[in-house]
Amino acid sequence: MNRVRFIDADSHILEPNNIWERYLEPEYRAEMPHIYTGYYNQDAKGKSTGLAFFNDVSVGGVDMPLEGVFGSPMIMPGLGEAYDEYARQGFPPRCYIDAMERVGIDYMVVYPTAGLYSCAAPTLSPAGAAAIRRAYNNWLHDFCSEAGERLVGTGSLDLRDPQAAAKEAVRCVKELGFKAVHINPVPVGEHRLYESCYDRLWATIADLDVPVGVHVGALNACDLMLYHYLPGLGTAESITAFSIGNMLASAAFIMGGVLERHPKLRVVHLESGAGWAAFWMYRLAAGVQGGFKGLPIPGLKMAPVEYFQRQCYISADPDDPGIKQVIDTIGDDNVVVATDFGHPEGRHYSRAVKEVMALAGVSEESKRKIMWDNALKLYPIRPN
Repeated sequence: MNRVRFIDADSHILEPNNIWERYLEPEYRAEMPHIYTGYYNQDAKGKSTGLAFFNDVSVGGVDMPLEGVFGSPMIMPGLGEAYDEYARQGFPPRCYIDAMERVGIDYMVVYPTAGLYSCAAPTLSPAGAAAIRRAYNNWLHDFCSEAGERLVGTGSLDLRDPQAAAKEAVRCVKELGFKAVHINPVPVGEHRLYESCYDRLWATIADLDVPVGVHVGALNACDLMLYHYLPGLGTAESITAFSIGNMLASAAFIMGGVLERHPKLRVVHLESGAGWAAFWMYRLAAGVQGGFKGLPIPGLKMAPVEYFQRQCYISADPDDPGIKQVIDTIGDDNVVVATDFGHPEGRHYSRAVKEVMALAGVSEESKRKIMWDNALKLYPIRPN
């Protein structure tokens, strides 16, 4: 059997701890993040550990991740087996190419690590947050340029200033060559994703022919609802942030009319599992206890599932049983798969291809689509 081609829809780079010292414009240094990110054999206080993951970000007077996680190593079985060689090198660009060659991945689309938190402090100024994003994007461009075209960059946008975000989206695609941009859907100001002030941003991204990735950074200082409902339950808060966060973003894009107004905008929901999409599209249309079934939704010309089918993608774990649920209810055109390479949760990246091919109840044709064809529709990658 011919090898199945595979685009990893969501992996992660690990920013160097001096990224903002090197790349942030001098006039914004007062708001500069300070990070301690990567895999180390000792913690920030010098205490010896095994191979452990740290992602500590201090910005805007806040230490993140919150809820007792800041300063604590994440240790999972198999971290050393998966990452020891790369961790000792500091995860440079060549490690990504080596990993792809080893396990049969054609392209990796990369998102941030510390960058998921670097603008998640409520006190940051719009100008400072935009500068932090520019600095990260400039660094990522240099990083991906060294790796070559198989490492696909996604630009980071801050939502405090919609006009600045639109301008940065253009720069990310036109000047830096990125194939997507991404947002954290947690509100960072007074406006919400579906408000008219963001229409220029969504129109700009659509015109650039790149998707907007919805990527949460759990336990950040802007996601106050979590700490009200689930105080002290860090694991539950993380799961909720990613899954419910994407459901809320989906409701904003669909029910808020963003996809109606911008029919060419593509949205990909990341690291939230697949199964919720099947449930959520039905529930958005059916309402409470099915009371809205068959009724028109104000401002929309189509059913929620039709917007999802036309414009949205769900990125799934390779062995996610929710993939079959989505295929059975929505179809097989809107699912992609990702390894989360670089993060502790992605330590099984080497099994991704086998896990997709072993999915029960999913046809061979659908498996090939979710590993390759759909990702090519989502990201404007031009395979060699």
